[in-house]
Amino acid sequence: MKSTGMMKLNLGGASVACVTLAGLAVSGLALPALGQTWTNSGGNAGRNGQTSERGPDAPETIWTTAPTSVIAWQPVIEGRRVFVVRQTGFPPEPASDRSPIICFDLDTGAELWRFNIPFVTGQWTTWIAGVKDGRVYASRSGNGGSVAAVMYCLDASNGSVLWTSDDTTTAGFYDGVVFAPNGDPIVADFRNITRIDHATGDTVWRVSRLCSVSGNCGGALGADAVYIADAVAGGHRIKRFDLATGVLSYQSGVMAGFTLQNSPMVGPDGTVYLSRTQNNVATDFFYAFEDTGSALVQKWSVPAQWTTSAECAVGPDGSVYFVAPGLLVTRLDPDTGAIIDQAEAPILNDGSNTTPRMAVDRDGRMFLTNGAFTNGRLYSYDADLSLRWSVPFPAVNIGGPSMGPDGTLVVAGTSTNMRAYRTEVPPCAADVNGDGVADVLDFLDFLNAFSACDGQPAPCGDAGVSADFNDDGIVDVLDLLDFLDAFSAGC
Repeated sequence: MKSTGMMKLNLGGASVACVTLAGLAVSGLALPALGQTWTNSGGNAGRNGQTSERGPDAPETIWTTAPTSVIAWQPVIEGRRVFVVRQTGFPPEPASDRSPIICFDLDTGAELWRFNIPFVTGQWTTWIAGVKDGRVYASRSGNGGSVAAVMYCLDASNGSVLWTSDDTTTAGFYDGVVFAPNGDPIVADFRNITRIDHATGDTVWRVSRLCSVSGNCGGALGADAVYIADAVAGGHRIKRFDLATGVLSYQSGVMAGFTLQNSPMVGPDGTVYLSRTQNNVATDFFYAFEDTGSALVQKWSVPAQWTTSAECAVGPDGSVYFVAPGLLVTRLDPDTGAIIDQAEAPILNDGSNTTPRMAVDRDGRMFLTNGAFTNGRLYSYDADLSLRWSVPFPAVNIGGPSMGPDGTLVVAGTSTNMRAYRTEVPPCAADVNGDGVADVLDFLDFLNAFSACDGQPAPCGDAGVSADFNDDGIVDVLDLLDFLDAFSAGC
């Protein structure tokens, strides 16, 4: 059966038409969300930390160790694989093996493969830009934007090299990379923004820009635009570039200040946010801009804590999470900037700037790492910022949080400290094909089985999918109704 067709179902002798995917809205069913990935720093193209998964209820680990590393770097996740650099030394790397890209099994922590980008004199530590559609992107560029190198594209299943980019970039871990809907990496570094063809490594377009502080120059994507924060006379502006062409569309007004070491994020509604801070209460503010289609108009600004390399977040209801002065995690109204909720106690740091990074699950629960070394910590809050739990995580740097399928939360630290947290949930009844997610394939598989078996005794099914959903020994309308209830509830 094709997903655009129809099938006849015999419901107690009455033959009715049951539409497939295109007709689900008519019957009032909503398709459950697909399993989530954490493709890049910030989790998605908007860098807004949102995930459709439900994170762990408690700090219960399913594995706790990995090859040693002297610095904690951001893990990225796709499917049942986690990709991260575990760095054992600093350049120069005569054996090219001091910063390998390692792929781990999400469920067990077992190493699946590793790859060492060949070291070329003058290059830097390997860093992972992200993973998208079965392709892992990494480079040896960076060192504060002083080292240029090509981007490598690796097969996510085995680490084999698919291509190296035609052009070099100078981006690094703290800049991060985001992906266009078709999978093209968008690399914003100190002096350029480059769109790379995901299939070939060719440069699709490149435009110049003027970042404030090298190494902290990343961009974020909206529906059809790339947003960056650039230095201008008197401070900074958010600039909007066309995603397809790289042409500068327009820019915001000036945000007063001097240095800036944070990247913008974009909410699902298209609002552009930036924590523009430099350790000066006169200029440290968290800004929100509306993209009207012809201009970037400031909606509001509120005082902000000085942070560097931070990743803020947007909750499923649109509320915005950031760190306010006093190291207080704060939830804001997206329309007005008014405080909705605020944590009772400050997050820890090491006595200077802090590097908070956030993820928000489908229930609005927020997970935060503080980036500290001596006082590194992983926090979990309810949507109203009541503290649920926290655990020490020394030297966490930018090692998470990253959330993958089944709400598996991965955080990387130094030494052999890398942990995966997960709250195990009962099997999902609507996942009739057993692939780990309840989606339209389960819906179609069950309808196929039911159509072939209606009115017959069990066992009866199609391609391993049982049509006797309620296990009463007969395939009838009750099985169909029970399945529809389970599918509508989701997993």
